[in-house]
This record gives sequence, structure tokens and C-alpha cells, in this order.
Amino acid sequence: MTAKRVKVLFAIPRCSVGGAEKLLVRQLEALDRVRFEPFFITLFDEQKETLAGSARIDRCFRFRRTWDIVAFFRLVSYVRRGRFDVVVTHLFSANLLVRGAAILAGVPCIISYEHNIYPNKRQWQIFMDKLLSKKTARIIVDSNVARDFTAGQEKIPIEKFLTLHIPPLLKEKVSRPNSELRRELGIPGSDRIVLTVSRLVEEKGHTYLVKAAQQVLQQHPHTTFLVVGWGPLQQELREEAARLRIEDRVLFPGQLDIQDVLPLADVYVDPAVSTDLPIAIMEAMREGRAIVSTNVGDIPLFVGHGVTGLIAEPRDPHGLASHITALLADASRREQLGNAARERVKKYSMPEYMKEFEALILELYDQRKN
Repeated sequence: MTAKRVKVLFAIPRCSVGGAEKLLVRQLEALDRVRFEPFFITLFDEQKETLAGSARIDRCFRFRRTWDIVAFFRLVSYVRRGRFDVVVTHLFSANLLVRGAAILAGVPCIISYEHNIYPNKRQWQIFMDKLLSKKTARIIVDSNVARDFTAGQEKIPIEKFLTLHIPPLLKEKVSRPNSELRRELGIPGSDRIVLTVSRLVEEKGHTYLVKAAQQVLQQHPHTTFLVVGWGPLQQELREEAARLRIEDRVLFPGQLDIQDVLPLADVYVDPAVSTDLPIAIMEAMREGRAIVSTNVGDIPLFVGHGVTGLIAEPRDPHGLASHITALLADASRREQLGNAARERVKKYSMPEYMKEFEALILELYDQRKN
């Protein structure tokens, strides 16, 4: 095994607020500085919501668009001068541009991440991923579903992939007082809260949750549905809640720290219609929340129906409503399922994740060095 510090370049398109970005920031914090020397780059200017303050970005290349040739050659020059031993990329633009630059610069070991299933990839994107995979030592995926889908879509050998389930990424910190958050969000102190946290995009299934909310509120009128996150469907979802006349009970507060809002939740819901394994589910389980989720991706590996939560079929607002209603009516069952959920994810932690990740880097680097 190598005795020198291994120079590792981490890259992501930008440090926006999202699961992949959150994981990368935690990786940089937890990486063993005795064995590794990390560097962190981004490609595009930051947007309004960002995690950039949580990690030192060594350089942003300020691509104006994906095919910014001038910026790309600056990137190639940077990677070549850096003489990096390993390059690790997250998300498509970094997987495309930084992997390409690393290949041109002769980096001996390249690792990329696929963080979800992407059925809407264009043919040129699939072609480039397949082409670049030939020079990629390993593709890390967050779920077996993402592994199988990507391998099939891009005709990449399954042996090229490694599944590492992302652990809960919550930090040890004092959450905001529940009473303060309720007051800020306008939630009555007597209301029970149904929480979901994710991007407001079609595959996350929020439309079905809003429809389920109408049914739940008929039996449990003193309930607030808290839909935390941002995305292109926000206005459409607000309008749907207004059409169903439940806009005062379905709130869209935008981006909030999940660590602050999780303590509010009586029930945590993930209504996704297409996903791999949402980090927020793992975090809700670690915090002992009662879970209602859909039967998609690797979720059923963790949310066992009647054991660590309740499972509905995707695109089924009636199923979601039935499970949410049952849990709101039974505090002891909520506690039972929440405790079982906490036990289920107990072995998944950032230190354990980093042991596997660091061992992979060293193994692959030593293979290519020799």
C-alpha cells in the first residue's frame, strides 16, 4: 500500500443545496488528512442556495455553459499541473468535463458517482458516459437500483459499479426550538405535522401527496403538511393545494435545514414515483420518525412495511392517505415504527462510509500505480 499522501481532486458542478453536494461536503470534512491531500473544484457560479460556505473551494472555473471550450482547457491545464493521483466526480457535468480533463491529463485513477436513476438522459449523454466509463476505475452508486439501471442504460459492465448506501448526514448540533419554528411557519401548537423534504420536481411525487393531504384532513383536520424544498413545481403545487382548498394546511416554506424541521414531524413521508434511496429517509429514520414511503428504488431495503414504516405504491394518493391517517391516529404505533427505523439505520454512519470509500481509493490507486 502507498506510503505517501494521495492527492485527490473532488469535483461537482456547483455547491448547491442537494444530496450529492451535502455528501461531498461531508466527505471533505471526514477525509483522513494523514493519508490523503484533498482538493475541491466546481465548474459553474453558485446559485442563491448554496453549501459553499461549508467547504473550501480551491477553484471555480466559471463555465458559462457546458461546452465552454476556453474554460475546459483551463480545467485540463489545472488538472495536469496538479498531478493528482485520483479524481472523484459527482453529477453529470462534472462526470463529463472533469473526467474528460482527467483522462487528457493522464490521471491514473478516476472515480465517478451516479446519484440517481436518469431515464431522461439524452442519447449523447448516454454515449459520453459509456465512452468515459472505459477510463473510469469505478462508478459509485447510492443504490442497487441505480447500479442496475445505469449499467443497462449505458451498457457498462456491472462489475464497474460499487454500491455505497449514503448514511444519514446530520451533524451533531442543537436544532432550533420547535416552538420557534412553529411560530415562524404559522403552525398551531396543537397541530400534528406531516413532513417531506426534497426537491420539488415531478419524480418526487409531491402532487400525489397534496391529493393525499385532502383525504387525510377530512379525518384529521388539525394537521399541517410541511413540504420543505425548492424546485420548478413549487407554484404548481401551491395552486393544486388552493384548488383543493387546503392551502392553509399544506405549507411550502422553501429551503429549510432538515435537522431543524425533523423534530417537528409526527410522520415523515416520501411520495417519490422514481428514486434510488433518498438521504432524507435515512435521516428521518435515524431520528426515529414514523415513515410512510413508496415502493420504489432501494427504499424497501430500509423501510419494511409494518416493521420500520408503511409502504404505498407510487402514484397512489389513497394508499398514502390511508397510511398517514393510520399513523396519526396511533401514537404508540408511530413510536414503535420510529424506534425500529432508528435501529435499522444505526450501522450506517459517515465514519463507516468513509472507511469503505478511503479503502476503495487506496486499492484502486495502488493497482494503477503498479
